Amino acid sequence: MYLSVGLALVAIAIAIYYYISRKPDFFEKHGIPHIPAAPFIGNMGPVMTQKCTIHELLRKHYDKEPNAKYVGFYEFTTPIILLRDMDLIKAVIIKNFEHFQDHRPFVTKETDPLMANMLFSIKGDEWKHQRNLLTASFTSSKLRDMFHLMSSYGARFTDTLVQLPEKDREIEMKNLLTMYTNDVIASCVYGYTIDTVKEPKNIFYVYGRIGTNFATLKKSWIFLLQRNVPKLAAFFNIKLLEAHVSKFFTNVVIDEVKNRKEHGHSRPDFLQQMMEIQQKKDNNFSIENMAAHAFGFFFGGLDTVSTQMCWVTQMLIEHPEVQVKLQQEIDEALEKTDGEFTYEVVRDMKYLDAVITETMRFYPILPNLDRVCMKKFELPPALPGGKPFTLEPGMIVWIPVMPIHMNPDYYENPENFEPERFMDDGKKLVNSCMFLSFGAGPRMCIGSRFAMIKMKVLLCYLLAKFDIKAGSKTQGSLRLKKGFFNTVPENGYWMRLEPRKNPHPSFKTKGIVNGTSNGVCAK
Repeated sequence: MYLSVGLALVAIAIAIYYYISRKPDFFEKHGIPHIPAAPFIGNMGPVMTQKCTIHELLRKHYDKEPNAKYVGFYEFTTPIILLRDMDLIKAVIIKNFEHFQDHRPFVTKETDPLMANMLFSIKGDEWKHQRNLLTASFTSSKLRDMFHLMSSYGARFTDTLVQLPEKDREIEMKNLLTMYTNDVIASCVYGYTIDTVKEPKNIFYVYGRIGTNFATLKKSWIFLLQRNVPKLAAFFNIKLLEAHVSKFFTNVVIDEVKNRKEHGHSRPDFLQQMMEIQQKKDNNFSIENMAAHAFGFFFGGLDTVSTQMCWVTQMLIEHPEVQVKLQQEIDEALEKTDGEFTYEVVRDMKYLDAVITETMRFYPILPNLDRVCMKKFELPPALPGGKPFTLEPGMIVWIPVMPIHMNPDYYENPENFEPERFMDDGKKLVNSCMFLSFGAGPRMCIGSRFAMIKMKVLLCYLLAKFDIKAGSKTQGSLRLKKGFFNTVPENGYWMRLEPRKNPHPSFKTKGIVNGTSNGVCAK
């Protein structure tokens, strides 16, 4: 018996050694251009050893073969087709969507059932059914109904900042803007009312940060383990989302739904809309679906939106002429509405829209879009004179975001920050596959309009009341932390908020009086 066990262990050890030591040769066999990869770790070495960011790594591979329609990339032992050609990208994301409908799973239902049932995670017909049910939640009329919730938080949040003493006006913006984003999502999605600036240790915020913060090496490793070796993660019950966090956000939905049904309450938020979906027959929409989708909106919007707003404020410091022009647009909008921000006036601010969009082009949060091949699909030769390559079901395709955003074939002077490129005719870029910050095609972010309004509301109030300036801790050009999967600066987003000397008269009379704020209301 002992001999049999010993031989089995030796066989397993040999198999593991062979698996991790064999040289990746998939792309070499198929004549696909690629940068040679190391055994087991593939092309991920520079990221895992914190020598570069994933954005920088993908750009290196993207730029290696400028004439190729696609190149090969190894995420550990998994071969990935990295698309370069724009016509091919459109063919995959839009024209042949039925071949590439699903995302690659990054959690399993065994370890992370809440996250595995988010809209981003589900597949095939289930995704199509759930997406169709939720689409009506993001119409203009629904966003207008929720606007006063966002606006009241924007007003209250900036009122608090106005009251800061002079010595406390140099601020690390990431924590601050995460608090604002947390409270808006809590209100608009869960019907949960909190003020995190005043109560930073509230459980919703604390658990939310734990559940959505991937800017740690531990979370990055768990993410990669779940995605690349899901059976191993399931065997050891390695969770991406901590069990107590999952339970909390599930119970928030269960308790709030129960409370509204028992007391006949309603509220213009996403939870109410999901309750209405559930009430309709044949929708097959459970409380588990509601909890997963609510957390999906939270997970997809907390860190991403707050980080994106940080980059906007950083770009306004680096480009003060843009800040002045933006404040002029905001003041002119206030003039039209007697000093109040309305849904229509915020929605229609073209320059603010362009500034946010250009920032998202310059500093995209997502390193890549991914699609899983569901049916055989033939790609043209990667290089002239080569052979076509057939994608088999289960193979992974990536579309790198930053390399496309920085490609001079698609954007003139891509290294320059120019919001005007997204004004007027430039808006067509947002609806093309050349702008990918919200994804593209049928699986693009369902909450993109909600995210934009959320950012625009806060920036309207912030710039109506403050000039955003460099402080003693502000970096001239932010250096990104190496080894992380989102854009995280090494020393944070530090800046100084100075109350405007000449704000719009409505804010001077109603909003800021002798350094304090009386709170401007919004419709």
